[in-house]
Amino acid sequence: MKNNEILVSVKFNIKNRVRTLSFLVVKDITLKEFIQGVYYGLKNFNPDESIDADTTLSIQDCFQAFEQYIKTHCELLILYTIMGEYSKVDITEQSMDVLDQQKKVKNNYDLSLSSLGIVTSSEFFITDNDMVTNVPQLFDKGDREKTYILRDNNTLEYNISTRRLNVIEPTVIDILPAGDMPTKAKGSLLDTIAPPLITGLGMVGIRFFISQFSSNSGLNDSMLAMTIAMPFMSAVTSLYNRRKQSKDYKQSVSEWKEKYENYINETIIKKKIVKWQKDEIVYLNKAYPRMGTLFNQTGEISTAIFARSQNDNDFMRVTLGESDEIKPSFQIKAEQKDDIFYDVRYKLHPPKKGKDECPYITIEIPPKHKNKKGYQQTTEEMKNQFLLTELPYIFSTTQETIGENGEKEITGFKFLRDSSAKAEKPPLLVDLKNIGTLGVISKNDDVSLNFIRHLAFELSFYHSPEDVQLVFFFNKEKDIEKQSDIINDYMFLPHANELFDGLSQFVFDEKSAGEVYSQLQSIISERVKSNSSDEPDSNSLSEKVTQIICFVLDDYDIKEKAFSKYIPEAPKEGENYENSLGLTFVFIQKEKGMLPKYCGSIVELDETIHRISNRYNLLSHETLSKLARGKDSSTTTDDIIEYTSFTNDYIFNNGTKEHPNSEFDIAFRRLSSIYYTRIAENGKVPSLVTLFELFEDIYKLNNEQIQTDELTNIICKNWSDVQNNDVTRNMKVAVGKNEHGITYLDLHENADGPHMLVAGTTGSGKSETIITYLIGLCVKYSPSDLNLMLVDMKGGGFSERLGKLPHCVGTVTNTAGESQGISAVYMLKRFLESLNAEVKNRQIILSDLDVDNADAYIRTYRKIKKIHELKSNPNERSKYEELIQEIRDGKKEKQIRYIDGDISKLKPLSHLILVVDEFTELKRFSSESNDIDFIAEITTIARIGRTLGLHIILVSQNIEGAINDDIRVNTKSKICLKVATKQASKEMLGTTDAAAATMPGHGRAYILVGTGSRYEYFQSAYTGANKNTDIKPATKMTYVTNTGEFISDFYDSTKHNDVLKAKNKKLSFGITQLEYVVEKIIEITSQKTSNGTNKYDVPEKIFLEPLPVLLSDDNDEFNEWNEV
Repeated sequence: MKNNEILVSVKFNIKNRVRTLSFLVVKDITLKEFIQGVYYGLKNFNPDESIDADTTLSIQDCFQAFEQYIKTHCELLILYTIMGEYSKVDITEQSMDVLDQQKKVKNNYDLSLSSLGIVTSSEFFITDNDMVTNVPQLFDKGDREKTYILRDNNTLEYNISTRRLNVIEPTVIDILPAGDMPTKAKGSLLDTIAPPLITGLGMVGIRFFISQFSSNSGLNDSMLAMTIAMPFMSAVTSLYNRRKQSKDYKQSVSEWKEKYENYINETIIKKKIVKWQKDEIVYLNKAYPRMGTLFNQTGEISTAIFARSQNDNDFMRVTLGESDEIKPSFQIKAEQKDDIFYDVRYKLHPPKKGKDECPYITIEIPPKHKNKKGYQQTTEEMKNQFLLTELPYIFSTTQETIGENGEKEITGFKFLRDSSAKAEKPPLLVDLKNIGTLGVISKNDDVSLNFIRHLAFELSFYHSPEDVQLVFFFNKEKDIEKQSDIINDYMFLPHANELFDGLSQFVFDEKSAGEVYSQLQSIISERVKSNSSDEPDSNSLSEKVTQIICFVLDDYDIKEKAFSKYIPEAPKEGENYENSLGLTFVFIQKEKGMLPKYCGSIVELDETIHRISNRYNLLSHETLSKLARGKDSSTTTDDIIEYTSFTNDYIFNNGTKEHPNSEFDIAFRRLSSIYYTRIAENGKVPSLVTLFELFEDIYKLNNEQIQTDELTNIICKNWSDVQNNDVTRNMKVAVGKNEHGITYLDLHENADGPHMLVAGTTGSGKSETIITYLIGLCVKYSPSDLNLMLVDMKGGGFSERLGKLPHCVGTVTNTAGESQGISAVYMLKRFLESLNAEVKNRQIILSDLDVDNADAYIRTYRKIKKIHELKSNPNERSKYEELIQEIRDGKKEKQIRYIDGDISKLKPLSHLILVVDEFTELKRFSSESNDIDFIAEITTIARIGRTLGLHIILVSQNIEGAINDDIRVNTKSKICLKVATKQASKEMLGTTDAAAATMPGHGRAYILVGTGSRYEYFQSAYTGANKNTDIKPATKMTYVTNTGEFISDFYDSTKHNDVLKAKNKKLSFGITQLEYVVEKIIEITSQKTSNGTNKYDVPEKIFLEPLPVLLSDDNDEFNEWNEV
């Protein structure tokens, strides 16, 4: 859709048979014109189509139903308007009421569709059942207070506002190690008591031996007793110390265990892991809300709509559903340690009810009997217990284990989980921008279509049509109404209507597939060309391009098409795929083996399995062991790669209770109806502007006044009012209309000039734009003040329309001398010689009055001429003396000399505008001529002619490579209409705006002055409108087919409207507005004064046609050879 168009439909429901027809129309078409267009278009349209006559209406059935409805109803029912649930528009020309439910608003039958609240996705409803109920509103009344767009405006003009970007800070949780467990003193009980006992026994033996030789037996007995008591006391002390050490050891172990458990449970699990996971889940669900939330935001026209740009980190990132297998953004610093001497283990337990719902660990200290030699721990004792040294690694790499009975037991924190009762799962995100190809395996057609609809809505919601375009390759289907049912959600979507010009982005058969592949090939090949660089490693897009996403249910033998070379190829191992062409595929097939060679990710949508896997997977040795343990010989590596499972009620079910899938229809319509203001591209610019509309004085006249001498009077008034229409001050003329009013162009050196470039493809309206400016100058300035010189290198059509003007002092075309056997190169050489002679002549003329620019000369010439006119008029003596004093104050002897001197030799001077249409053709002629470079000559004249009153307008349709540095430096203004390539647009405007798919032709243009001091989008005038203003320009409607090429000639009011044709037969068609103005200007310059002289001076021709090869004189009276 172009930015001045809307896509509306007419839905028929007659006797339980239905048919929906969609039409592309300009938004300022009137309701009356639309009704007539549908009526006469259907009447004359007889397509070859396949329908089920029992359920679907044919085109002729629709015509009969429409005709009957219009004749029998005085109100037309319109669904999905801005104003409310529906509108009933009175279509009788006597009463012009528009009923908006209970509110009655006076309106006019000739109002435009947009003023009636009709937008893209609005639907005219033709039915044999006058009772219409349960029609959903486009926007609920309750939502009108939630957004300024619905509250303050009666339009849906939406501005893409600034967006705040949020990124979760990458964080690492570093778990401190537990450290060494307190050690127990080594040695047994015997080791404790043996030393004092051995020492005591030794001392007792020695003492006993000594006592045998001693005479004092009492002393000996005492000493012996003491000797026996000392080791006994020492043994008791040692036993006490051992018992105390054992108790202290147990306490130390208990404290070590408690402290580390508290550290892990409170600091790591509760305050960090669990809390951060909950926070992250909340954030992800806010940043990537559920589909039901998007439905609500669409109704409120949320600022999130179209908000993502290509530079955002979440561009083309969509959700597949909900999953409890999403990894957190933070990392647990994990390092697996193999410590064969460490036997302390831990176990992670699920949350206790009423205990903050956090998992917790307990450290398992091996009991004493486990240290006995030969003891083996049982499997049950080992279950889900891990070495304490492995805790960080297990936390980061595992989530849970599944028992024999299917019960799950938590082991780690690999995925985001929230065990709260009302907690939501986090969304599963997929980055489509750099995935290349997303493979989808689904045997259920309904699930496949639901999957496409889910992705298409998210892409359309978050991204503007400028950034994302969708192409759909559906399974083959001939029945038109079945096609309509399939594309019902997308048919109005701008994201599915702006990639191609006049071609549907929905494919249902081989023919339409070939057409779409051809268009895609053209677009992508141009991108490849723009990507080409001298740098061998340059493989990325040099500029922002529209991302194209192709949903492929049937590939229509894509491998046999030339376009297949652009299907993404697998990158080198370890490298990421780079989307260098802005092209992404989503292939949906029933079997994995039917998917293309490279898929960045594969989604499986079976009845019980909903999961996604990536192409590259890093397998640990623990994972590899699963493959080794596999008993089934058919086990492959595909069975051990990492999958992420997900759920999505909008894909696998019928939506949710609050938001069923039926809401997709109204949500898509809302997105389609929103018109967003694009940079320098406003939909308020009128679609058609006639030449007379630009001339304020003429536009005020009615048709009868225009046919009289009123136009002549206006032109004569302009020419004589030199004070207001002074060519030395400005050359400002209306060339079209923008959203605010008139667009002007002023090629005066002090404004937008003196020189200009114009570019546009065939049919873009560049000739009309330039002719509008030139004829506007001729209406405003007399031939004495402004002249034209036309070089037409495309056959003479341009010069023929303006060549008869008295302002025109020369024309040359590439075919002018063909009848005389004179080459175009020769004609161009004559033209350049004449132009160079004019440059030298102007330099001489300026020297006559000792001035350095044309404007100074013209002003001085006027003063001197006025002095001589007032010399004999005593009533103007003061003015006469004032002018003389001004001349004398200039202190230029050559000027003073003419106060009383002969001014017959003083030549007039005008501004001269040289227009070279299709100037790039001059390059070809330069190659055919060895002695002259036409482009260089024109450029030189442009450089030195700035002060000589010369203005050059260079026009071409193929601008690429034609603008050299000299041309670029000397052309201040550029007008760019629709061009074929982005490179051409960039050379003209510095942007790709004029090559956008939404850029209309037929006079829609950008004007750029300097480097951006003025950048304006406007509609130039159409000079071919009839001079009889009662005859309206043609109204056209395009029938938008479900697939294949649109029917652009469905309705043309000048061809199909019987009433209008009959009315126009009674009117005097006459000539076009341009021809009429040219005719009047020629008549004016033919007027004589009372003494028989011309009322207006007509300039001499600068370029004269060469003499014919054969001269003939039919008047024999003056033939000197008569008598011979």
